[in-house]
Amino acid sequence: MLYSLQGDDENYIDTIDDYGEKDAQHFSKAFAELQYAMSETDGDILGVVYEELGQSSDHFGQHFTPHSLSDVKAEMVIGEEHGDNEPYTVMDPASGSGRLLMSASKINPNGEFYGIDKDSTCAKMTALNLTFFNLDGYAIHGDSLKMDYHRIWRTNQTILGGEIRELDADEWQSPYRENQQQDADYVEEDPLADPEEADIDFDNLRETALSDFNTDRDPE
Repeated sequence: MLYSLQGDDENYIDTIDDYGEKDAQHFSKAFAELQYAMSETDGDILGVVYEELGQSSDHFGQHFTPHSLSDVKAEMVIGEEHGDNEPYTVMDPASGSGRLLMSASKINPNGEFYGIDKDSTCAKMTALNLTFFNLDGYAIHGDSLKMDYHRIWRTNQTILGGEIRELDADEWQSPYRENQQQDADYVEEDPLADPEEADIDFDNLRETALSDFNTDRDPE
């Protein structure tokens, strides 16, 4: 899918040839359904499909943040302090499918979004979601703790939809290394808030399921 979106016909054809024509048709239909579902729900359908149909997250030690908690986190950190046209940067050092970045983009889609994950599949999902949501940003396959990076995709917001391309090693420097000297984001505490009262009702949080995204589309 990434090869197709980047216009990398050579690698795309080589990959499709490994599957055959029938599977290629299935991929094409699945891609169309994915785009439709995301346009109808404005949610991270790709990550939900990965959670439900892929390998067990416990097996890989992967636990994706539920959509509801992602939205709450974005609201708490960004809130109303940033106007629609005010530039800002959002970074997630363990991005998974990029869900936290998507939640932040709902508040202000004009920021620049950076997601990094040590799992190559997750990094690619982040790259795809940044493209699907038409955001400016970078998706990085690497280890944010060791500052060890392998691949990076740059996405751009355009009036025709998201654009993406993979960067060569000499085209970029780590955005995390450039920003590591900056002060951590400061969230002002509410002096009237009750310190004993939790900000988030964790009892009502649960994993996001495909059934949460009902597009009410009549079956063909």
